[in-house]
Amino acid sequence: MDSERTGDGEDLKLESWEEFVRLANEFIDSGNLKELEVDYKRNLGREFADARKAVLDNAQDWVSRLRVGLRSRPGHPMTWRTIDDIKKWVDGSPEEAIQALQTLWTESDISVSERIRNFSRMLPGEPQIRGGTGTRIRLISALLMGLDATKYPPFAFRTFQNAYSRTGYGYPSQDADEAALYEHALAFLDLLVWQARAHDVPLHHRLDAQSVVWQLVDELPELTGTSTPPRDLFQEDWKIFVKLAKELIESGHLETEEVRPKLEVGHEFKIAREAVLNDAGEWCRLAKAGVKAAEKEKLVFNMSQTRFLDWIDSSQEEALQALKEIWNEDDLQVKSRIQSFCQLFPKEVVGGGAGTRMSVTAQLLMGLCAKKYPPFAKKRFENAYKSTGYKMPDRDADEAALYTHFLGFLDRFIEESQAHGVNLRHRLDAHVVVWLLEEEDALPRLGSRSPDPKTLREFADESLLSIEFLKEIKTLLEDKRQVIFQGPPGTGKTFVAQAFAECLAGSEDRVTLVQFHPSYAYEDFVRGYRPTLEGEQAGFALHDGPLLQATQKARNEPNAKHYLIIDEINRGNLAKVFGELYFLLEYRDKSIRMQYQQEGEESFSLPKNLYIIGTMNTADRSIALVDLALRRRFYFIEFHPDKDPVKSVLRKRLGEGSKLEWVADVVDEANELLKDDRHAAIGPSYFMKSNLKEEDIPRIWQHSVLPYIEERLFGDEKRIEEFEFSKLRAKAEQKRRQRQQTGQSGDDGNGDADSVNNETDQLAGVSGQQADPSND
Repeated sequence: MDSERTGDGEDLKLESWEEFVRLANEFIDSGNLKELEVDYKRNLGREFADARKAVLDNAQDWVSRLRVGLRSRPGHPMTWRTIDDIKKWVDGSPEEAIQALQTLWTESDISVSERIRNFSRMLPGEPQIRGGTGTRIRLISALLMGLDATKYPPFAFRTFQNAYSRTGYGYPSQDADEAALYEHALAFLDLLVWQARAHDVPLHHRLDAQSVVWQLVDELPELTGTSTPPRDLFQEDWKIFVKLAKELIESGHLETEEVRPKLEVGHEFKIAREAVLNDAGEWCRLAKAGVKAAEKEKLVFNMSQTRFLDWIDSSQEEALQALKEIWNEDDLQVKSRIQSFCQLFPKEVVGGGAGTRMSVTAQLLMGLCAKKYPPFAKKRFENAYKSTGYKMPDRDADEAALYTHFLGFLDRFIEESQAHGVNLRHRLDAHVVVWLLEEEDALPRLGSRSPDPKTLREFADESLLSIEFLKEIKTLLEDKRQVIFQGPPGTGKTFVAQAFAECLAGSEDRVTLVQFHPSYAYEDFVRGYRPTLEGEQAGFALHDGPLLQATQKARNEPNAKHYLIIDEINRGNLAKVFGELYFLLEYRDKSIRMQYQQEGEESFSLPKNLYIIGTMNTADRSIALVDLALRRRFYFIEFHPDKDPVKSVLRKRLGEGSKLEWVADVVDEANELLKDDRHAAIGPSYFMKSNLKEEDIPRIWQHSVLPYIEERLFGDEKRIEEFEFSKLRAKAEQKRRQRQQTGQSGDDGNGDADSVNNETDQLAGVSGQQADPSND
C-alpha cells in the first residue's frame, strides 16, 4: 500500500499518522485497548451473532435474543435513542423487522455495501427511526458486528470525521449514503492498521484500529491550528437544540441513566475531598476511587485517567497539595481553583493541550458540587458552541478560560430552555443533554444556515443567466482558479460572484467577501500588526487578514471548495495589496516566505481548493491601475448590458409581454445612445428590485441612473437632455408600436423616419405628463 494514499488522493500528513501510531502504542502498552475496548466490543459482537442465528433460523425467541445486544449501557455503539427506536420497531412491526435483519445478516456471499443498502431501504425513516445518514449507519454498523466484529467494527460520524481531519485523510463525498460512509471508514481503518504495522505497533485488525480511533482521535494535534469541524457538520439555532433537549428529558433517560451516575461520581470525589483536606491517611485510595468511578462513566479519556492515577501514586505529596488547591474550603472562584491546581499539576502527566488537562481537572470539581461543576470535554462542547452560534473560546485559552466559557454556555442553554418551557434544573442537566446529543450525532450539524445548496441549473434559473455562461465560468475557475467579472455598474457582478460561489461551494460559510479601496494595504488583506489593549497596556499584535482566514478555512476542509470574493478589485493598489501573492496566484504548488512570517511558521502557499473571484467596474477610471502581471493571472469574464446573457436579464425578470416590459426598452434605448462609450452602459440591476411598481421607475431613473449618466457626460448638456426619462420612454414606446405594425403588415421596418420622429415628439409630451409625478 502506498503510504501517501488517502481517500481522495490528497497527501497524507505523515507526521500526524506517526503521532497517531505513537499514541496507539501507548494505549496498547497500558492494557486499556484490550481490556476497555476490544474485549467489550467482541462480547457485544457475540451477542449480535447469537441474535443473527436466531433471526436466520426464524427462532421464536429471536426478539429476546436481539434485545440482549440492545441493552443500553455505557460505551454501547448505538445511542440510547436509537436503541429505543429499534426496540419499538421490532415490537410494533416484527415481520418487517425480521425481514430487514435477514437482509443485513444473510449468509449469501454479498458485499457489505450491498448488505447496508438493502437493509437501509427496509429500515423505516423519520419519525420511526430518528436521525439522518450518520445516525443510521451508526445503528447498522453495530448490527454488522454480528457478522464479525473484527471485520465490521462500529462507526460514529463525528469521531471518524475528526480522525480524517487530524490525519489529512480525505473526507467521503458530500452526498455519500450509509454504505459509502462505512466503506470510507473501513478503508481508513485498513490504512491505520498498515501504518501501525509499519512502525511495529501490533494492531491486528479493524476492531483494534477502530478502538484506537474511538479513544485517541481527540489526543491528536490539530493539523490546521483550529478546531473548525469538517465540511459536513451543519449549523442551526437554539430552538432546534432545545427541541432535542426536550425530547431527551421526556424519554426519562436524562435522570435515571445519565444524571444520577454522575452525581454518584461527584459523591465519590466529595468523600475524597474531605479526606484530602483533613490529611487523612486514606486520601490517596479515596481519590483514586473517584477517578476510577469517573473512568467507568467514560467522563475522561482512559489513557489520561491511567496517567493521572500513576501520578497520584508516584507523586503523592505533590498530588496532595494540588488537590488541596482545587478542593480548598475558602470561598474561591472556580477560575482561581483551576489555575492554582494546574500550577502544581505537571503538563507532562497527561500530555495534550489545555482541553485534555481541563477534562481531568473538571472531574475533580465534581467533588465540590457536580450539579454546579459538571465534567468537561473540549471537542464535544466546541461542536455545541457552533451548533448554537455561541461564541468560541479564544484559541490560546488556558484551562480556566476553557472551563468558565463552558459554564457560561451551560447557563445560556438553561436560560434558552426555560424560555421555551423546557426545565433544565442545573448545569449538570444541561451538560448531560449536550453530551448525549453530541454522542449520538443528534446535534444540528455545524456548517451553513443556508437552504440546501443549489444546483447549477437551479442557479441559472434563479439568476436568469444561461446555463452555458455559468458552465463557462466554472470551467475557467477550474482551469486557473481565479477569475474577474468585469463590466459597467449595475450588471450584477457582485451578486453573481457571491451567489455563484455559494452554489459551487454548497454553503455560504465557505465564501469570504472583501472589498478593496484606495487605502487598503497588504496588512489589511494578508497579515499585519494591529493596535491592541490588554488591561491598561497598549501595544500591537499580529492579525491575519481575509486572505489568510479564507486560506485557513480551505485547509480545514481539503475536499470542499472555498471562495474568496474580492469586490472592486481594481480600486486597490494591487501590487501593494497582493505582495508575494502575485507569485502564488500563478504557482499554486509552490510556497513562499511571507512578509510577516512568524518564527517556526512554515512558508505560505495557496491551497488548491481556494478559488478567487474578483469584480471590476470598467466604468471606473481606476481600471488603468490593473497591471499586465495581474491580468495574466486571471481569466476575465465580460458582464456587459449590450451582450447576452446580461442583455436579456432585465427583460426576463420583468417578463416578456408583461406590463413593465417597456422598462427594458427604455434601458436599451439609453444604451443605444451610449454606444460610443461601451463601459458607460446601464446595467439591469437598477430595476431588479422585488415588487417593482410603475411609479418606482421614474424615481429610480431620476435619482440613480441619471446622476451616473451626468457624471459620464459631464459638460455635455445637450447630450444629457437626450436621457430625460419621458423622452426615452416615448421613443421606446414608438419603436415598439412600429415593430408591432410592421410585424402585422409585413413591412421591413424601415418606415418613414420623419413620421416616426414627429409621432415621438407628440408622445413625449403625453408620456411625460403620465410619468412625472410633479405634473399631477
